[in-house]
Amino acid sequence: MDKDFIIQKPFNSHLQSLVDYYFFIDIPITELKIEKENVIPFPRITFGYFFEHPFSVTNHTTEETIKAEMIISRISTNQISVRPLTDRVKIIGAHVRPYTLAYLTDENISEMPWLIKTGDLFGKNAQNFKKAIDKCTNPKNMFAEVENIFLRTILAKDLSLITSAINIVESEKGDISIGTLSEKIGVSNRTLRNHFYKSMGCSPKEYIHLVKLKQSIYQMKYSTDSLTSVSYSQNYADQAHFTNTVKNITGASPKKIRKEIPDFRFLQF
Repeated sequence: MDKDFIIQKPFNSHLQSLVDYYFFIDIPITELKIEKENVIPFPRITFGYFFEHPFSVTNHTTEETIKAEMIISRISTNQISVRPLTDRVKIIGAHVRPYTLAYLTDENISEMPWLIKTGDLFGKNAQNFKKAIDKCTNPKNMFAEVENIFLRTILAKDLSLITSAINIVESEKGDISIGTLSEKIGVSNRTLRNHFYKSMGCSPKEYIHLVKLKQSIYQMKYSTDSLTSVSYSQNYADQAHFTNTVKNITGASPKKIRKEIPDFRFLQF
């Protein structure tokens, strides 16, 4: 693991089903190869506290720019870029399962902002979290505080339908139709779509595209397979379909993404 990027699996057994991992990054801007990075849309949501080193986050789809200090994202196919605003990148955060946000609020996720100010979500717990983090002397203690804020906020609710749907989509690596997914879950397409919008903030189709995108980029990053091979192995009809789908979601071609992957510091796998 990069010495500047430390990760930790959840300590709490319940959170292991909701959180992929906690992360901590601390690096001078001078060691980054790029000043601005396009964020690859990803089938996870991210919580991040930026200490005294905020980021400028731009949503190019909605033409909005937000100063990020402590935020949580939601599932999105919007084209987003990030840019550090100080001389250092210092972040403590977590990459969590796509339905975890629904465990933290009773609001309809599709009606929430694309980037949520964590103070609005966690209330007073957010300020207590910041104070606790600022007193920590090492990443492990910080990870424990991230875990604590999730444990203090998680609501008791039944999300079994949406969690089952996500598990099926991911086990199939995105190679599944909406009709087949609905049939496996035992609900209509409309009911499935409504659950996705309420608990995830996106449609089943959008999520399937994100899962396939993740698989494709992972293959581009860790193999020397040609883009044609990548497109067929991810069950796209042909390379043109693969290229158009990736470009529509990310704003960049697979060829350009593959070239830039070594410079991505915020790629989420």
